Amino acid sequence: MTTDQNPAENEAIEPIKVEETTPVAAETSEMLAKEVEAPAPEKEVSYPLFDFAVASKDNFLTYFGKIKDIVSEHAHPGTYKKVDEITKEVKEAWSQLKQAEKQAAIEAFKAANEGSDEGFDFKDEVVHAVDQLIHHIRTEKQTFFQGLEKAREKALEGKTRLINELRDLVDKDDNSDPAHVNASFKAFKKIQEEWKGLGSVQGPMNQTLWQSYHALVDRFYSNRSIFFELLELDRKKNLQAKEIIAAKLEKLATAVAKATNLPVLLKEAEELFNEYKHIGPAHREENEAMWQRVKKSLDVLFEQKRQIQDANKAVFEENLKIKKELAGLMHGYANFQSTSISEWNQASKAVLALQEQWGKLKGGLPREGGKEVSHQFWADLKTFFKHKSDFFGKIDAERKANLAAKQQLIEQVEGIVAVGTETPEITQTVIELQKKWKEIGHVPEKQKDSIYAKFKAACDAYFNLKRSASKGAKDAEMDANLAAKQAILAEMEGMLKDASLLARLGEVKAAWDAIGFVPKKNVKDMQESFRKTWNALIDLARTQPKEQLAAWGFELKSLKTESASPETSAPSADSRKKIQALENDIAVLTNNLEFFAKSKNSEKLRGEVEKKIAAAEKELEKLKKRLFPLRELPL
Repeated sequence: MTTDQNPAENEAIEPIKVEETTPVAAETSEMLAKEVEAPAPEKEVSYPLFDFAVASKDNFLTYFGKIKDIVSEHAHPGTYKKVDEITKEVKEAWSQLKQAEKQAAIEAFKAANEGSDEGFDFKDEVVHAVDQLIHHIRTEKQTFFQGLEKAREKALEGKTRLINELRDLVDKDDNSDPAHVNASFKAFKKIQEEWKGLGSVQGPMNQTLWQSYHALVDRFYSNRSIFFELLELDRKKNLQAKEIIAAKLEKLATAVAKATNLPVLLKEAEELFNEYKHIGPAHREENEAMWQRVKKSLDVLFEQKRQIQDANKAVFEENLKIKKELAGLMHGYANFQSTSISEWNQASKAVLALQEQWGKLKGGLPREGGKEVSHQFWADLKTFFKHKSDFFGKIDAERKANLAAKQQLIEQVEGIVAVGTETPEITQTVIELQKKWKEIGHVPEKQKDSIYAKFKAACDAYFNLKRSASKGAKDAEMDANLAAKQAILAEMEGMLKDASLLARLGEVKAAWDAIGFVPKKNVKDMQESFRKTWNALIDLARTQPKEQLAAWGFELKSLKTESASPETSAPSADSRKKIQALENDIAVLTNNLEFFAKSKNSEKLRGEVEKKIAAAEKELEKLKKRLFPLRELPL
């Protein structure tokens, strides 16, 4: 689009007798140069992304709930267009999930009704809720566009009425009566203000209405020579206003060569030009000269825009090359199958890493080839997670069966406890039930802790019955053990004051290990006290001559500082799991690294992946060191 024509002068019109008005131009520049009420700009909206990796009913419910909130808060044609784009695939996925749920319900109903589906009625609260949200969004869209159309119809009706009122005013105008002149001018200004307040009509009628309105305004002013001086003043004010805008546009045109924020400059230029074309006319010669200044600046701005668009073509082609590589890697996971949960989780990490790399790649894609590679990438991603969902669906069914079996064991133990009798035979029965519990596989993750807690509580309740008879004797024994360990701790503290007593260090350790259990409430304190005292003695031993230690009859290399108590060393199991996970992550990232092409953009992605690998290796080294905290004494 060029900027060869003068913009339309939309609101303030000169009288024909003084100076002919400039005809309405078809186009001015790449900016809109029409007397059309533009819709309110779309507010910046953050649209949610649907995680196809976790395509559960609850996730669909949450996602469409967010979409509903967006269309309610940001009703705009652009909003509905964007929502239609981003929800297309999600709706397809939802339709597939819902159909699968319904089919499963039908099969279950048939199984319970000798193969007949007569009387089947699919009812699912979450499915109903999601469908209601989708229906609500669709209804909101229909209502919005119906309202928009009604507004345009109202604008058409209003502008048609105003044209008729203006025509009646012009036809009946009597410039010989001053009172009538003043009254008709007020009526004319009222019509002008109401015209400005009406929205866009859109379509061919918009131009027709404007031309009729423009012609009647010209007739009105042409009959009012009495207002010549007023119009002359308006011309001067209009020229001053246009001068200010022309100067601002020239400043933007000068800055565009070194500016890095071209979109901001273009938006500002568009706003200035929109303001310019709504200013009334000046004298014809001055008006034309001012327009040439504005046009020159706009041409500079949009020539820069065209150059950037040409440069973006190369970027788009490079993006296509990289995304083809990512799509190829994703295609390798499309038919992934395994019977191992860990392998599925590892593959999921790799797939999500590819998705993250895809999302981080900035810039668009060329029309030719871009759509196809995007479709392949996302189709393969959906296929992978569909297979994963099928696998974990089978796992879930098995775990539900295990849950039912474990619930039966709980009921059996609870029944035994309810009787309140303890015998060796009953004790053996409970032990056998505990063995069966261990043989049953995993249950759903949500019920894992609660079901185990119930079973443990039931077993504990029974064994509390069994222990109640001998509790007194055992308590006395543990109290004696506590006293013995306290005595050993006192002896060890004496060693810290007299190094010659270190000769009994080995005997003290053996005596401590030989003592039985202490009361539960004292376990942690005793273990922690022993660990601290023992470590202090080892540090003291390091200061003694080797010959002295040899004379005492033990080798220092066999003496180690005590690690944390079993209660405080539990994280080692977690550390081993983290070590395994980190090793898997490093393997996946290293494998993906080999597929990147040597290019500007791919090098950036390679750098990010290499940073992740380095960080993982550093964390791996830290965990391995933490897992083995014991220190050996030198010979």
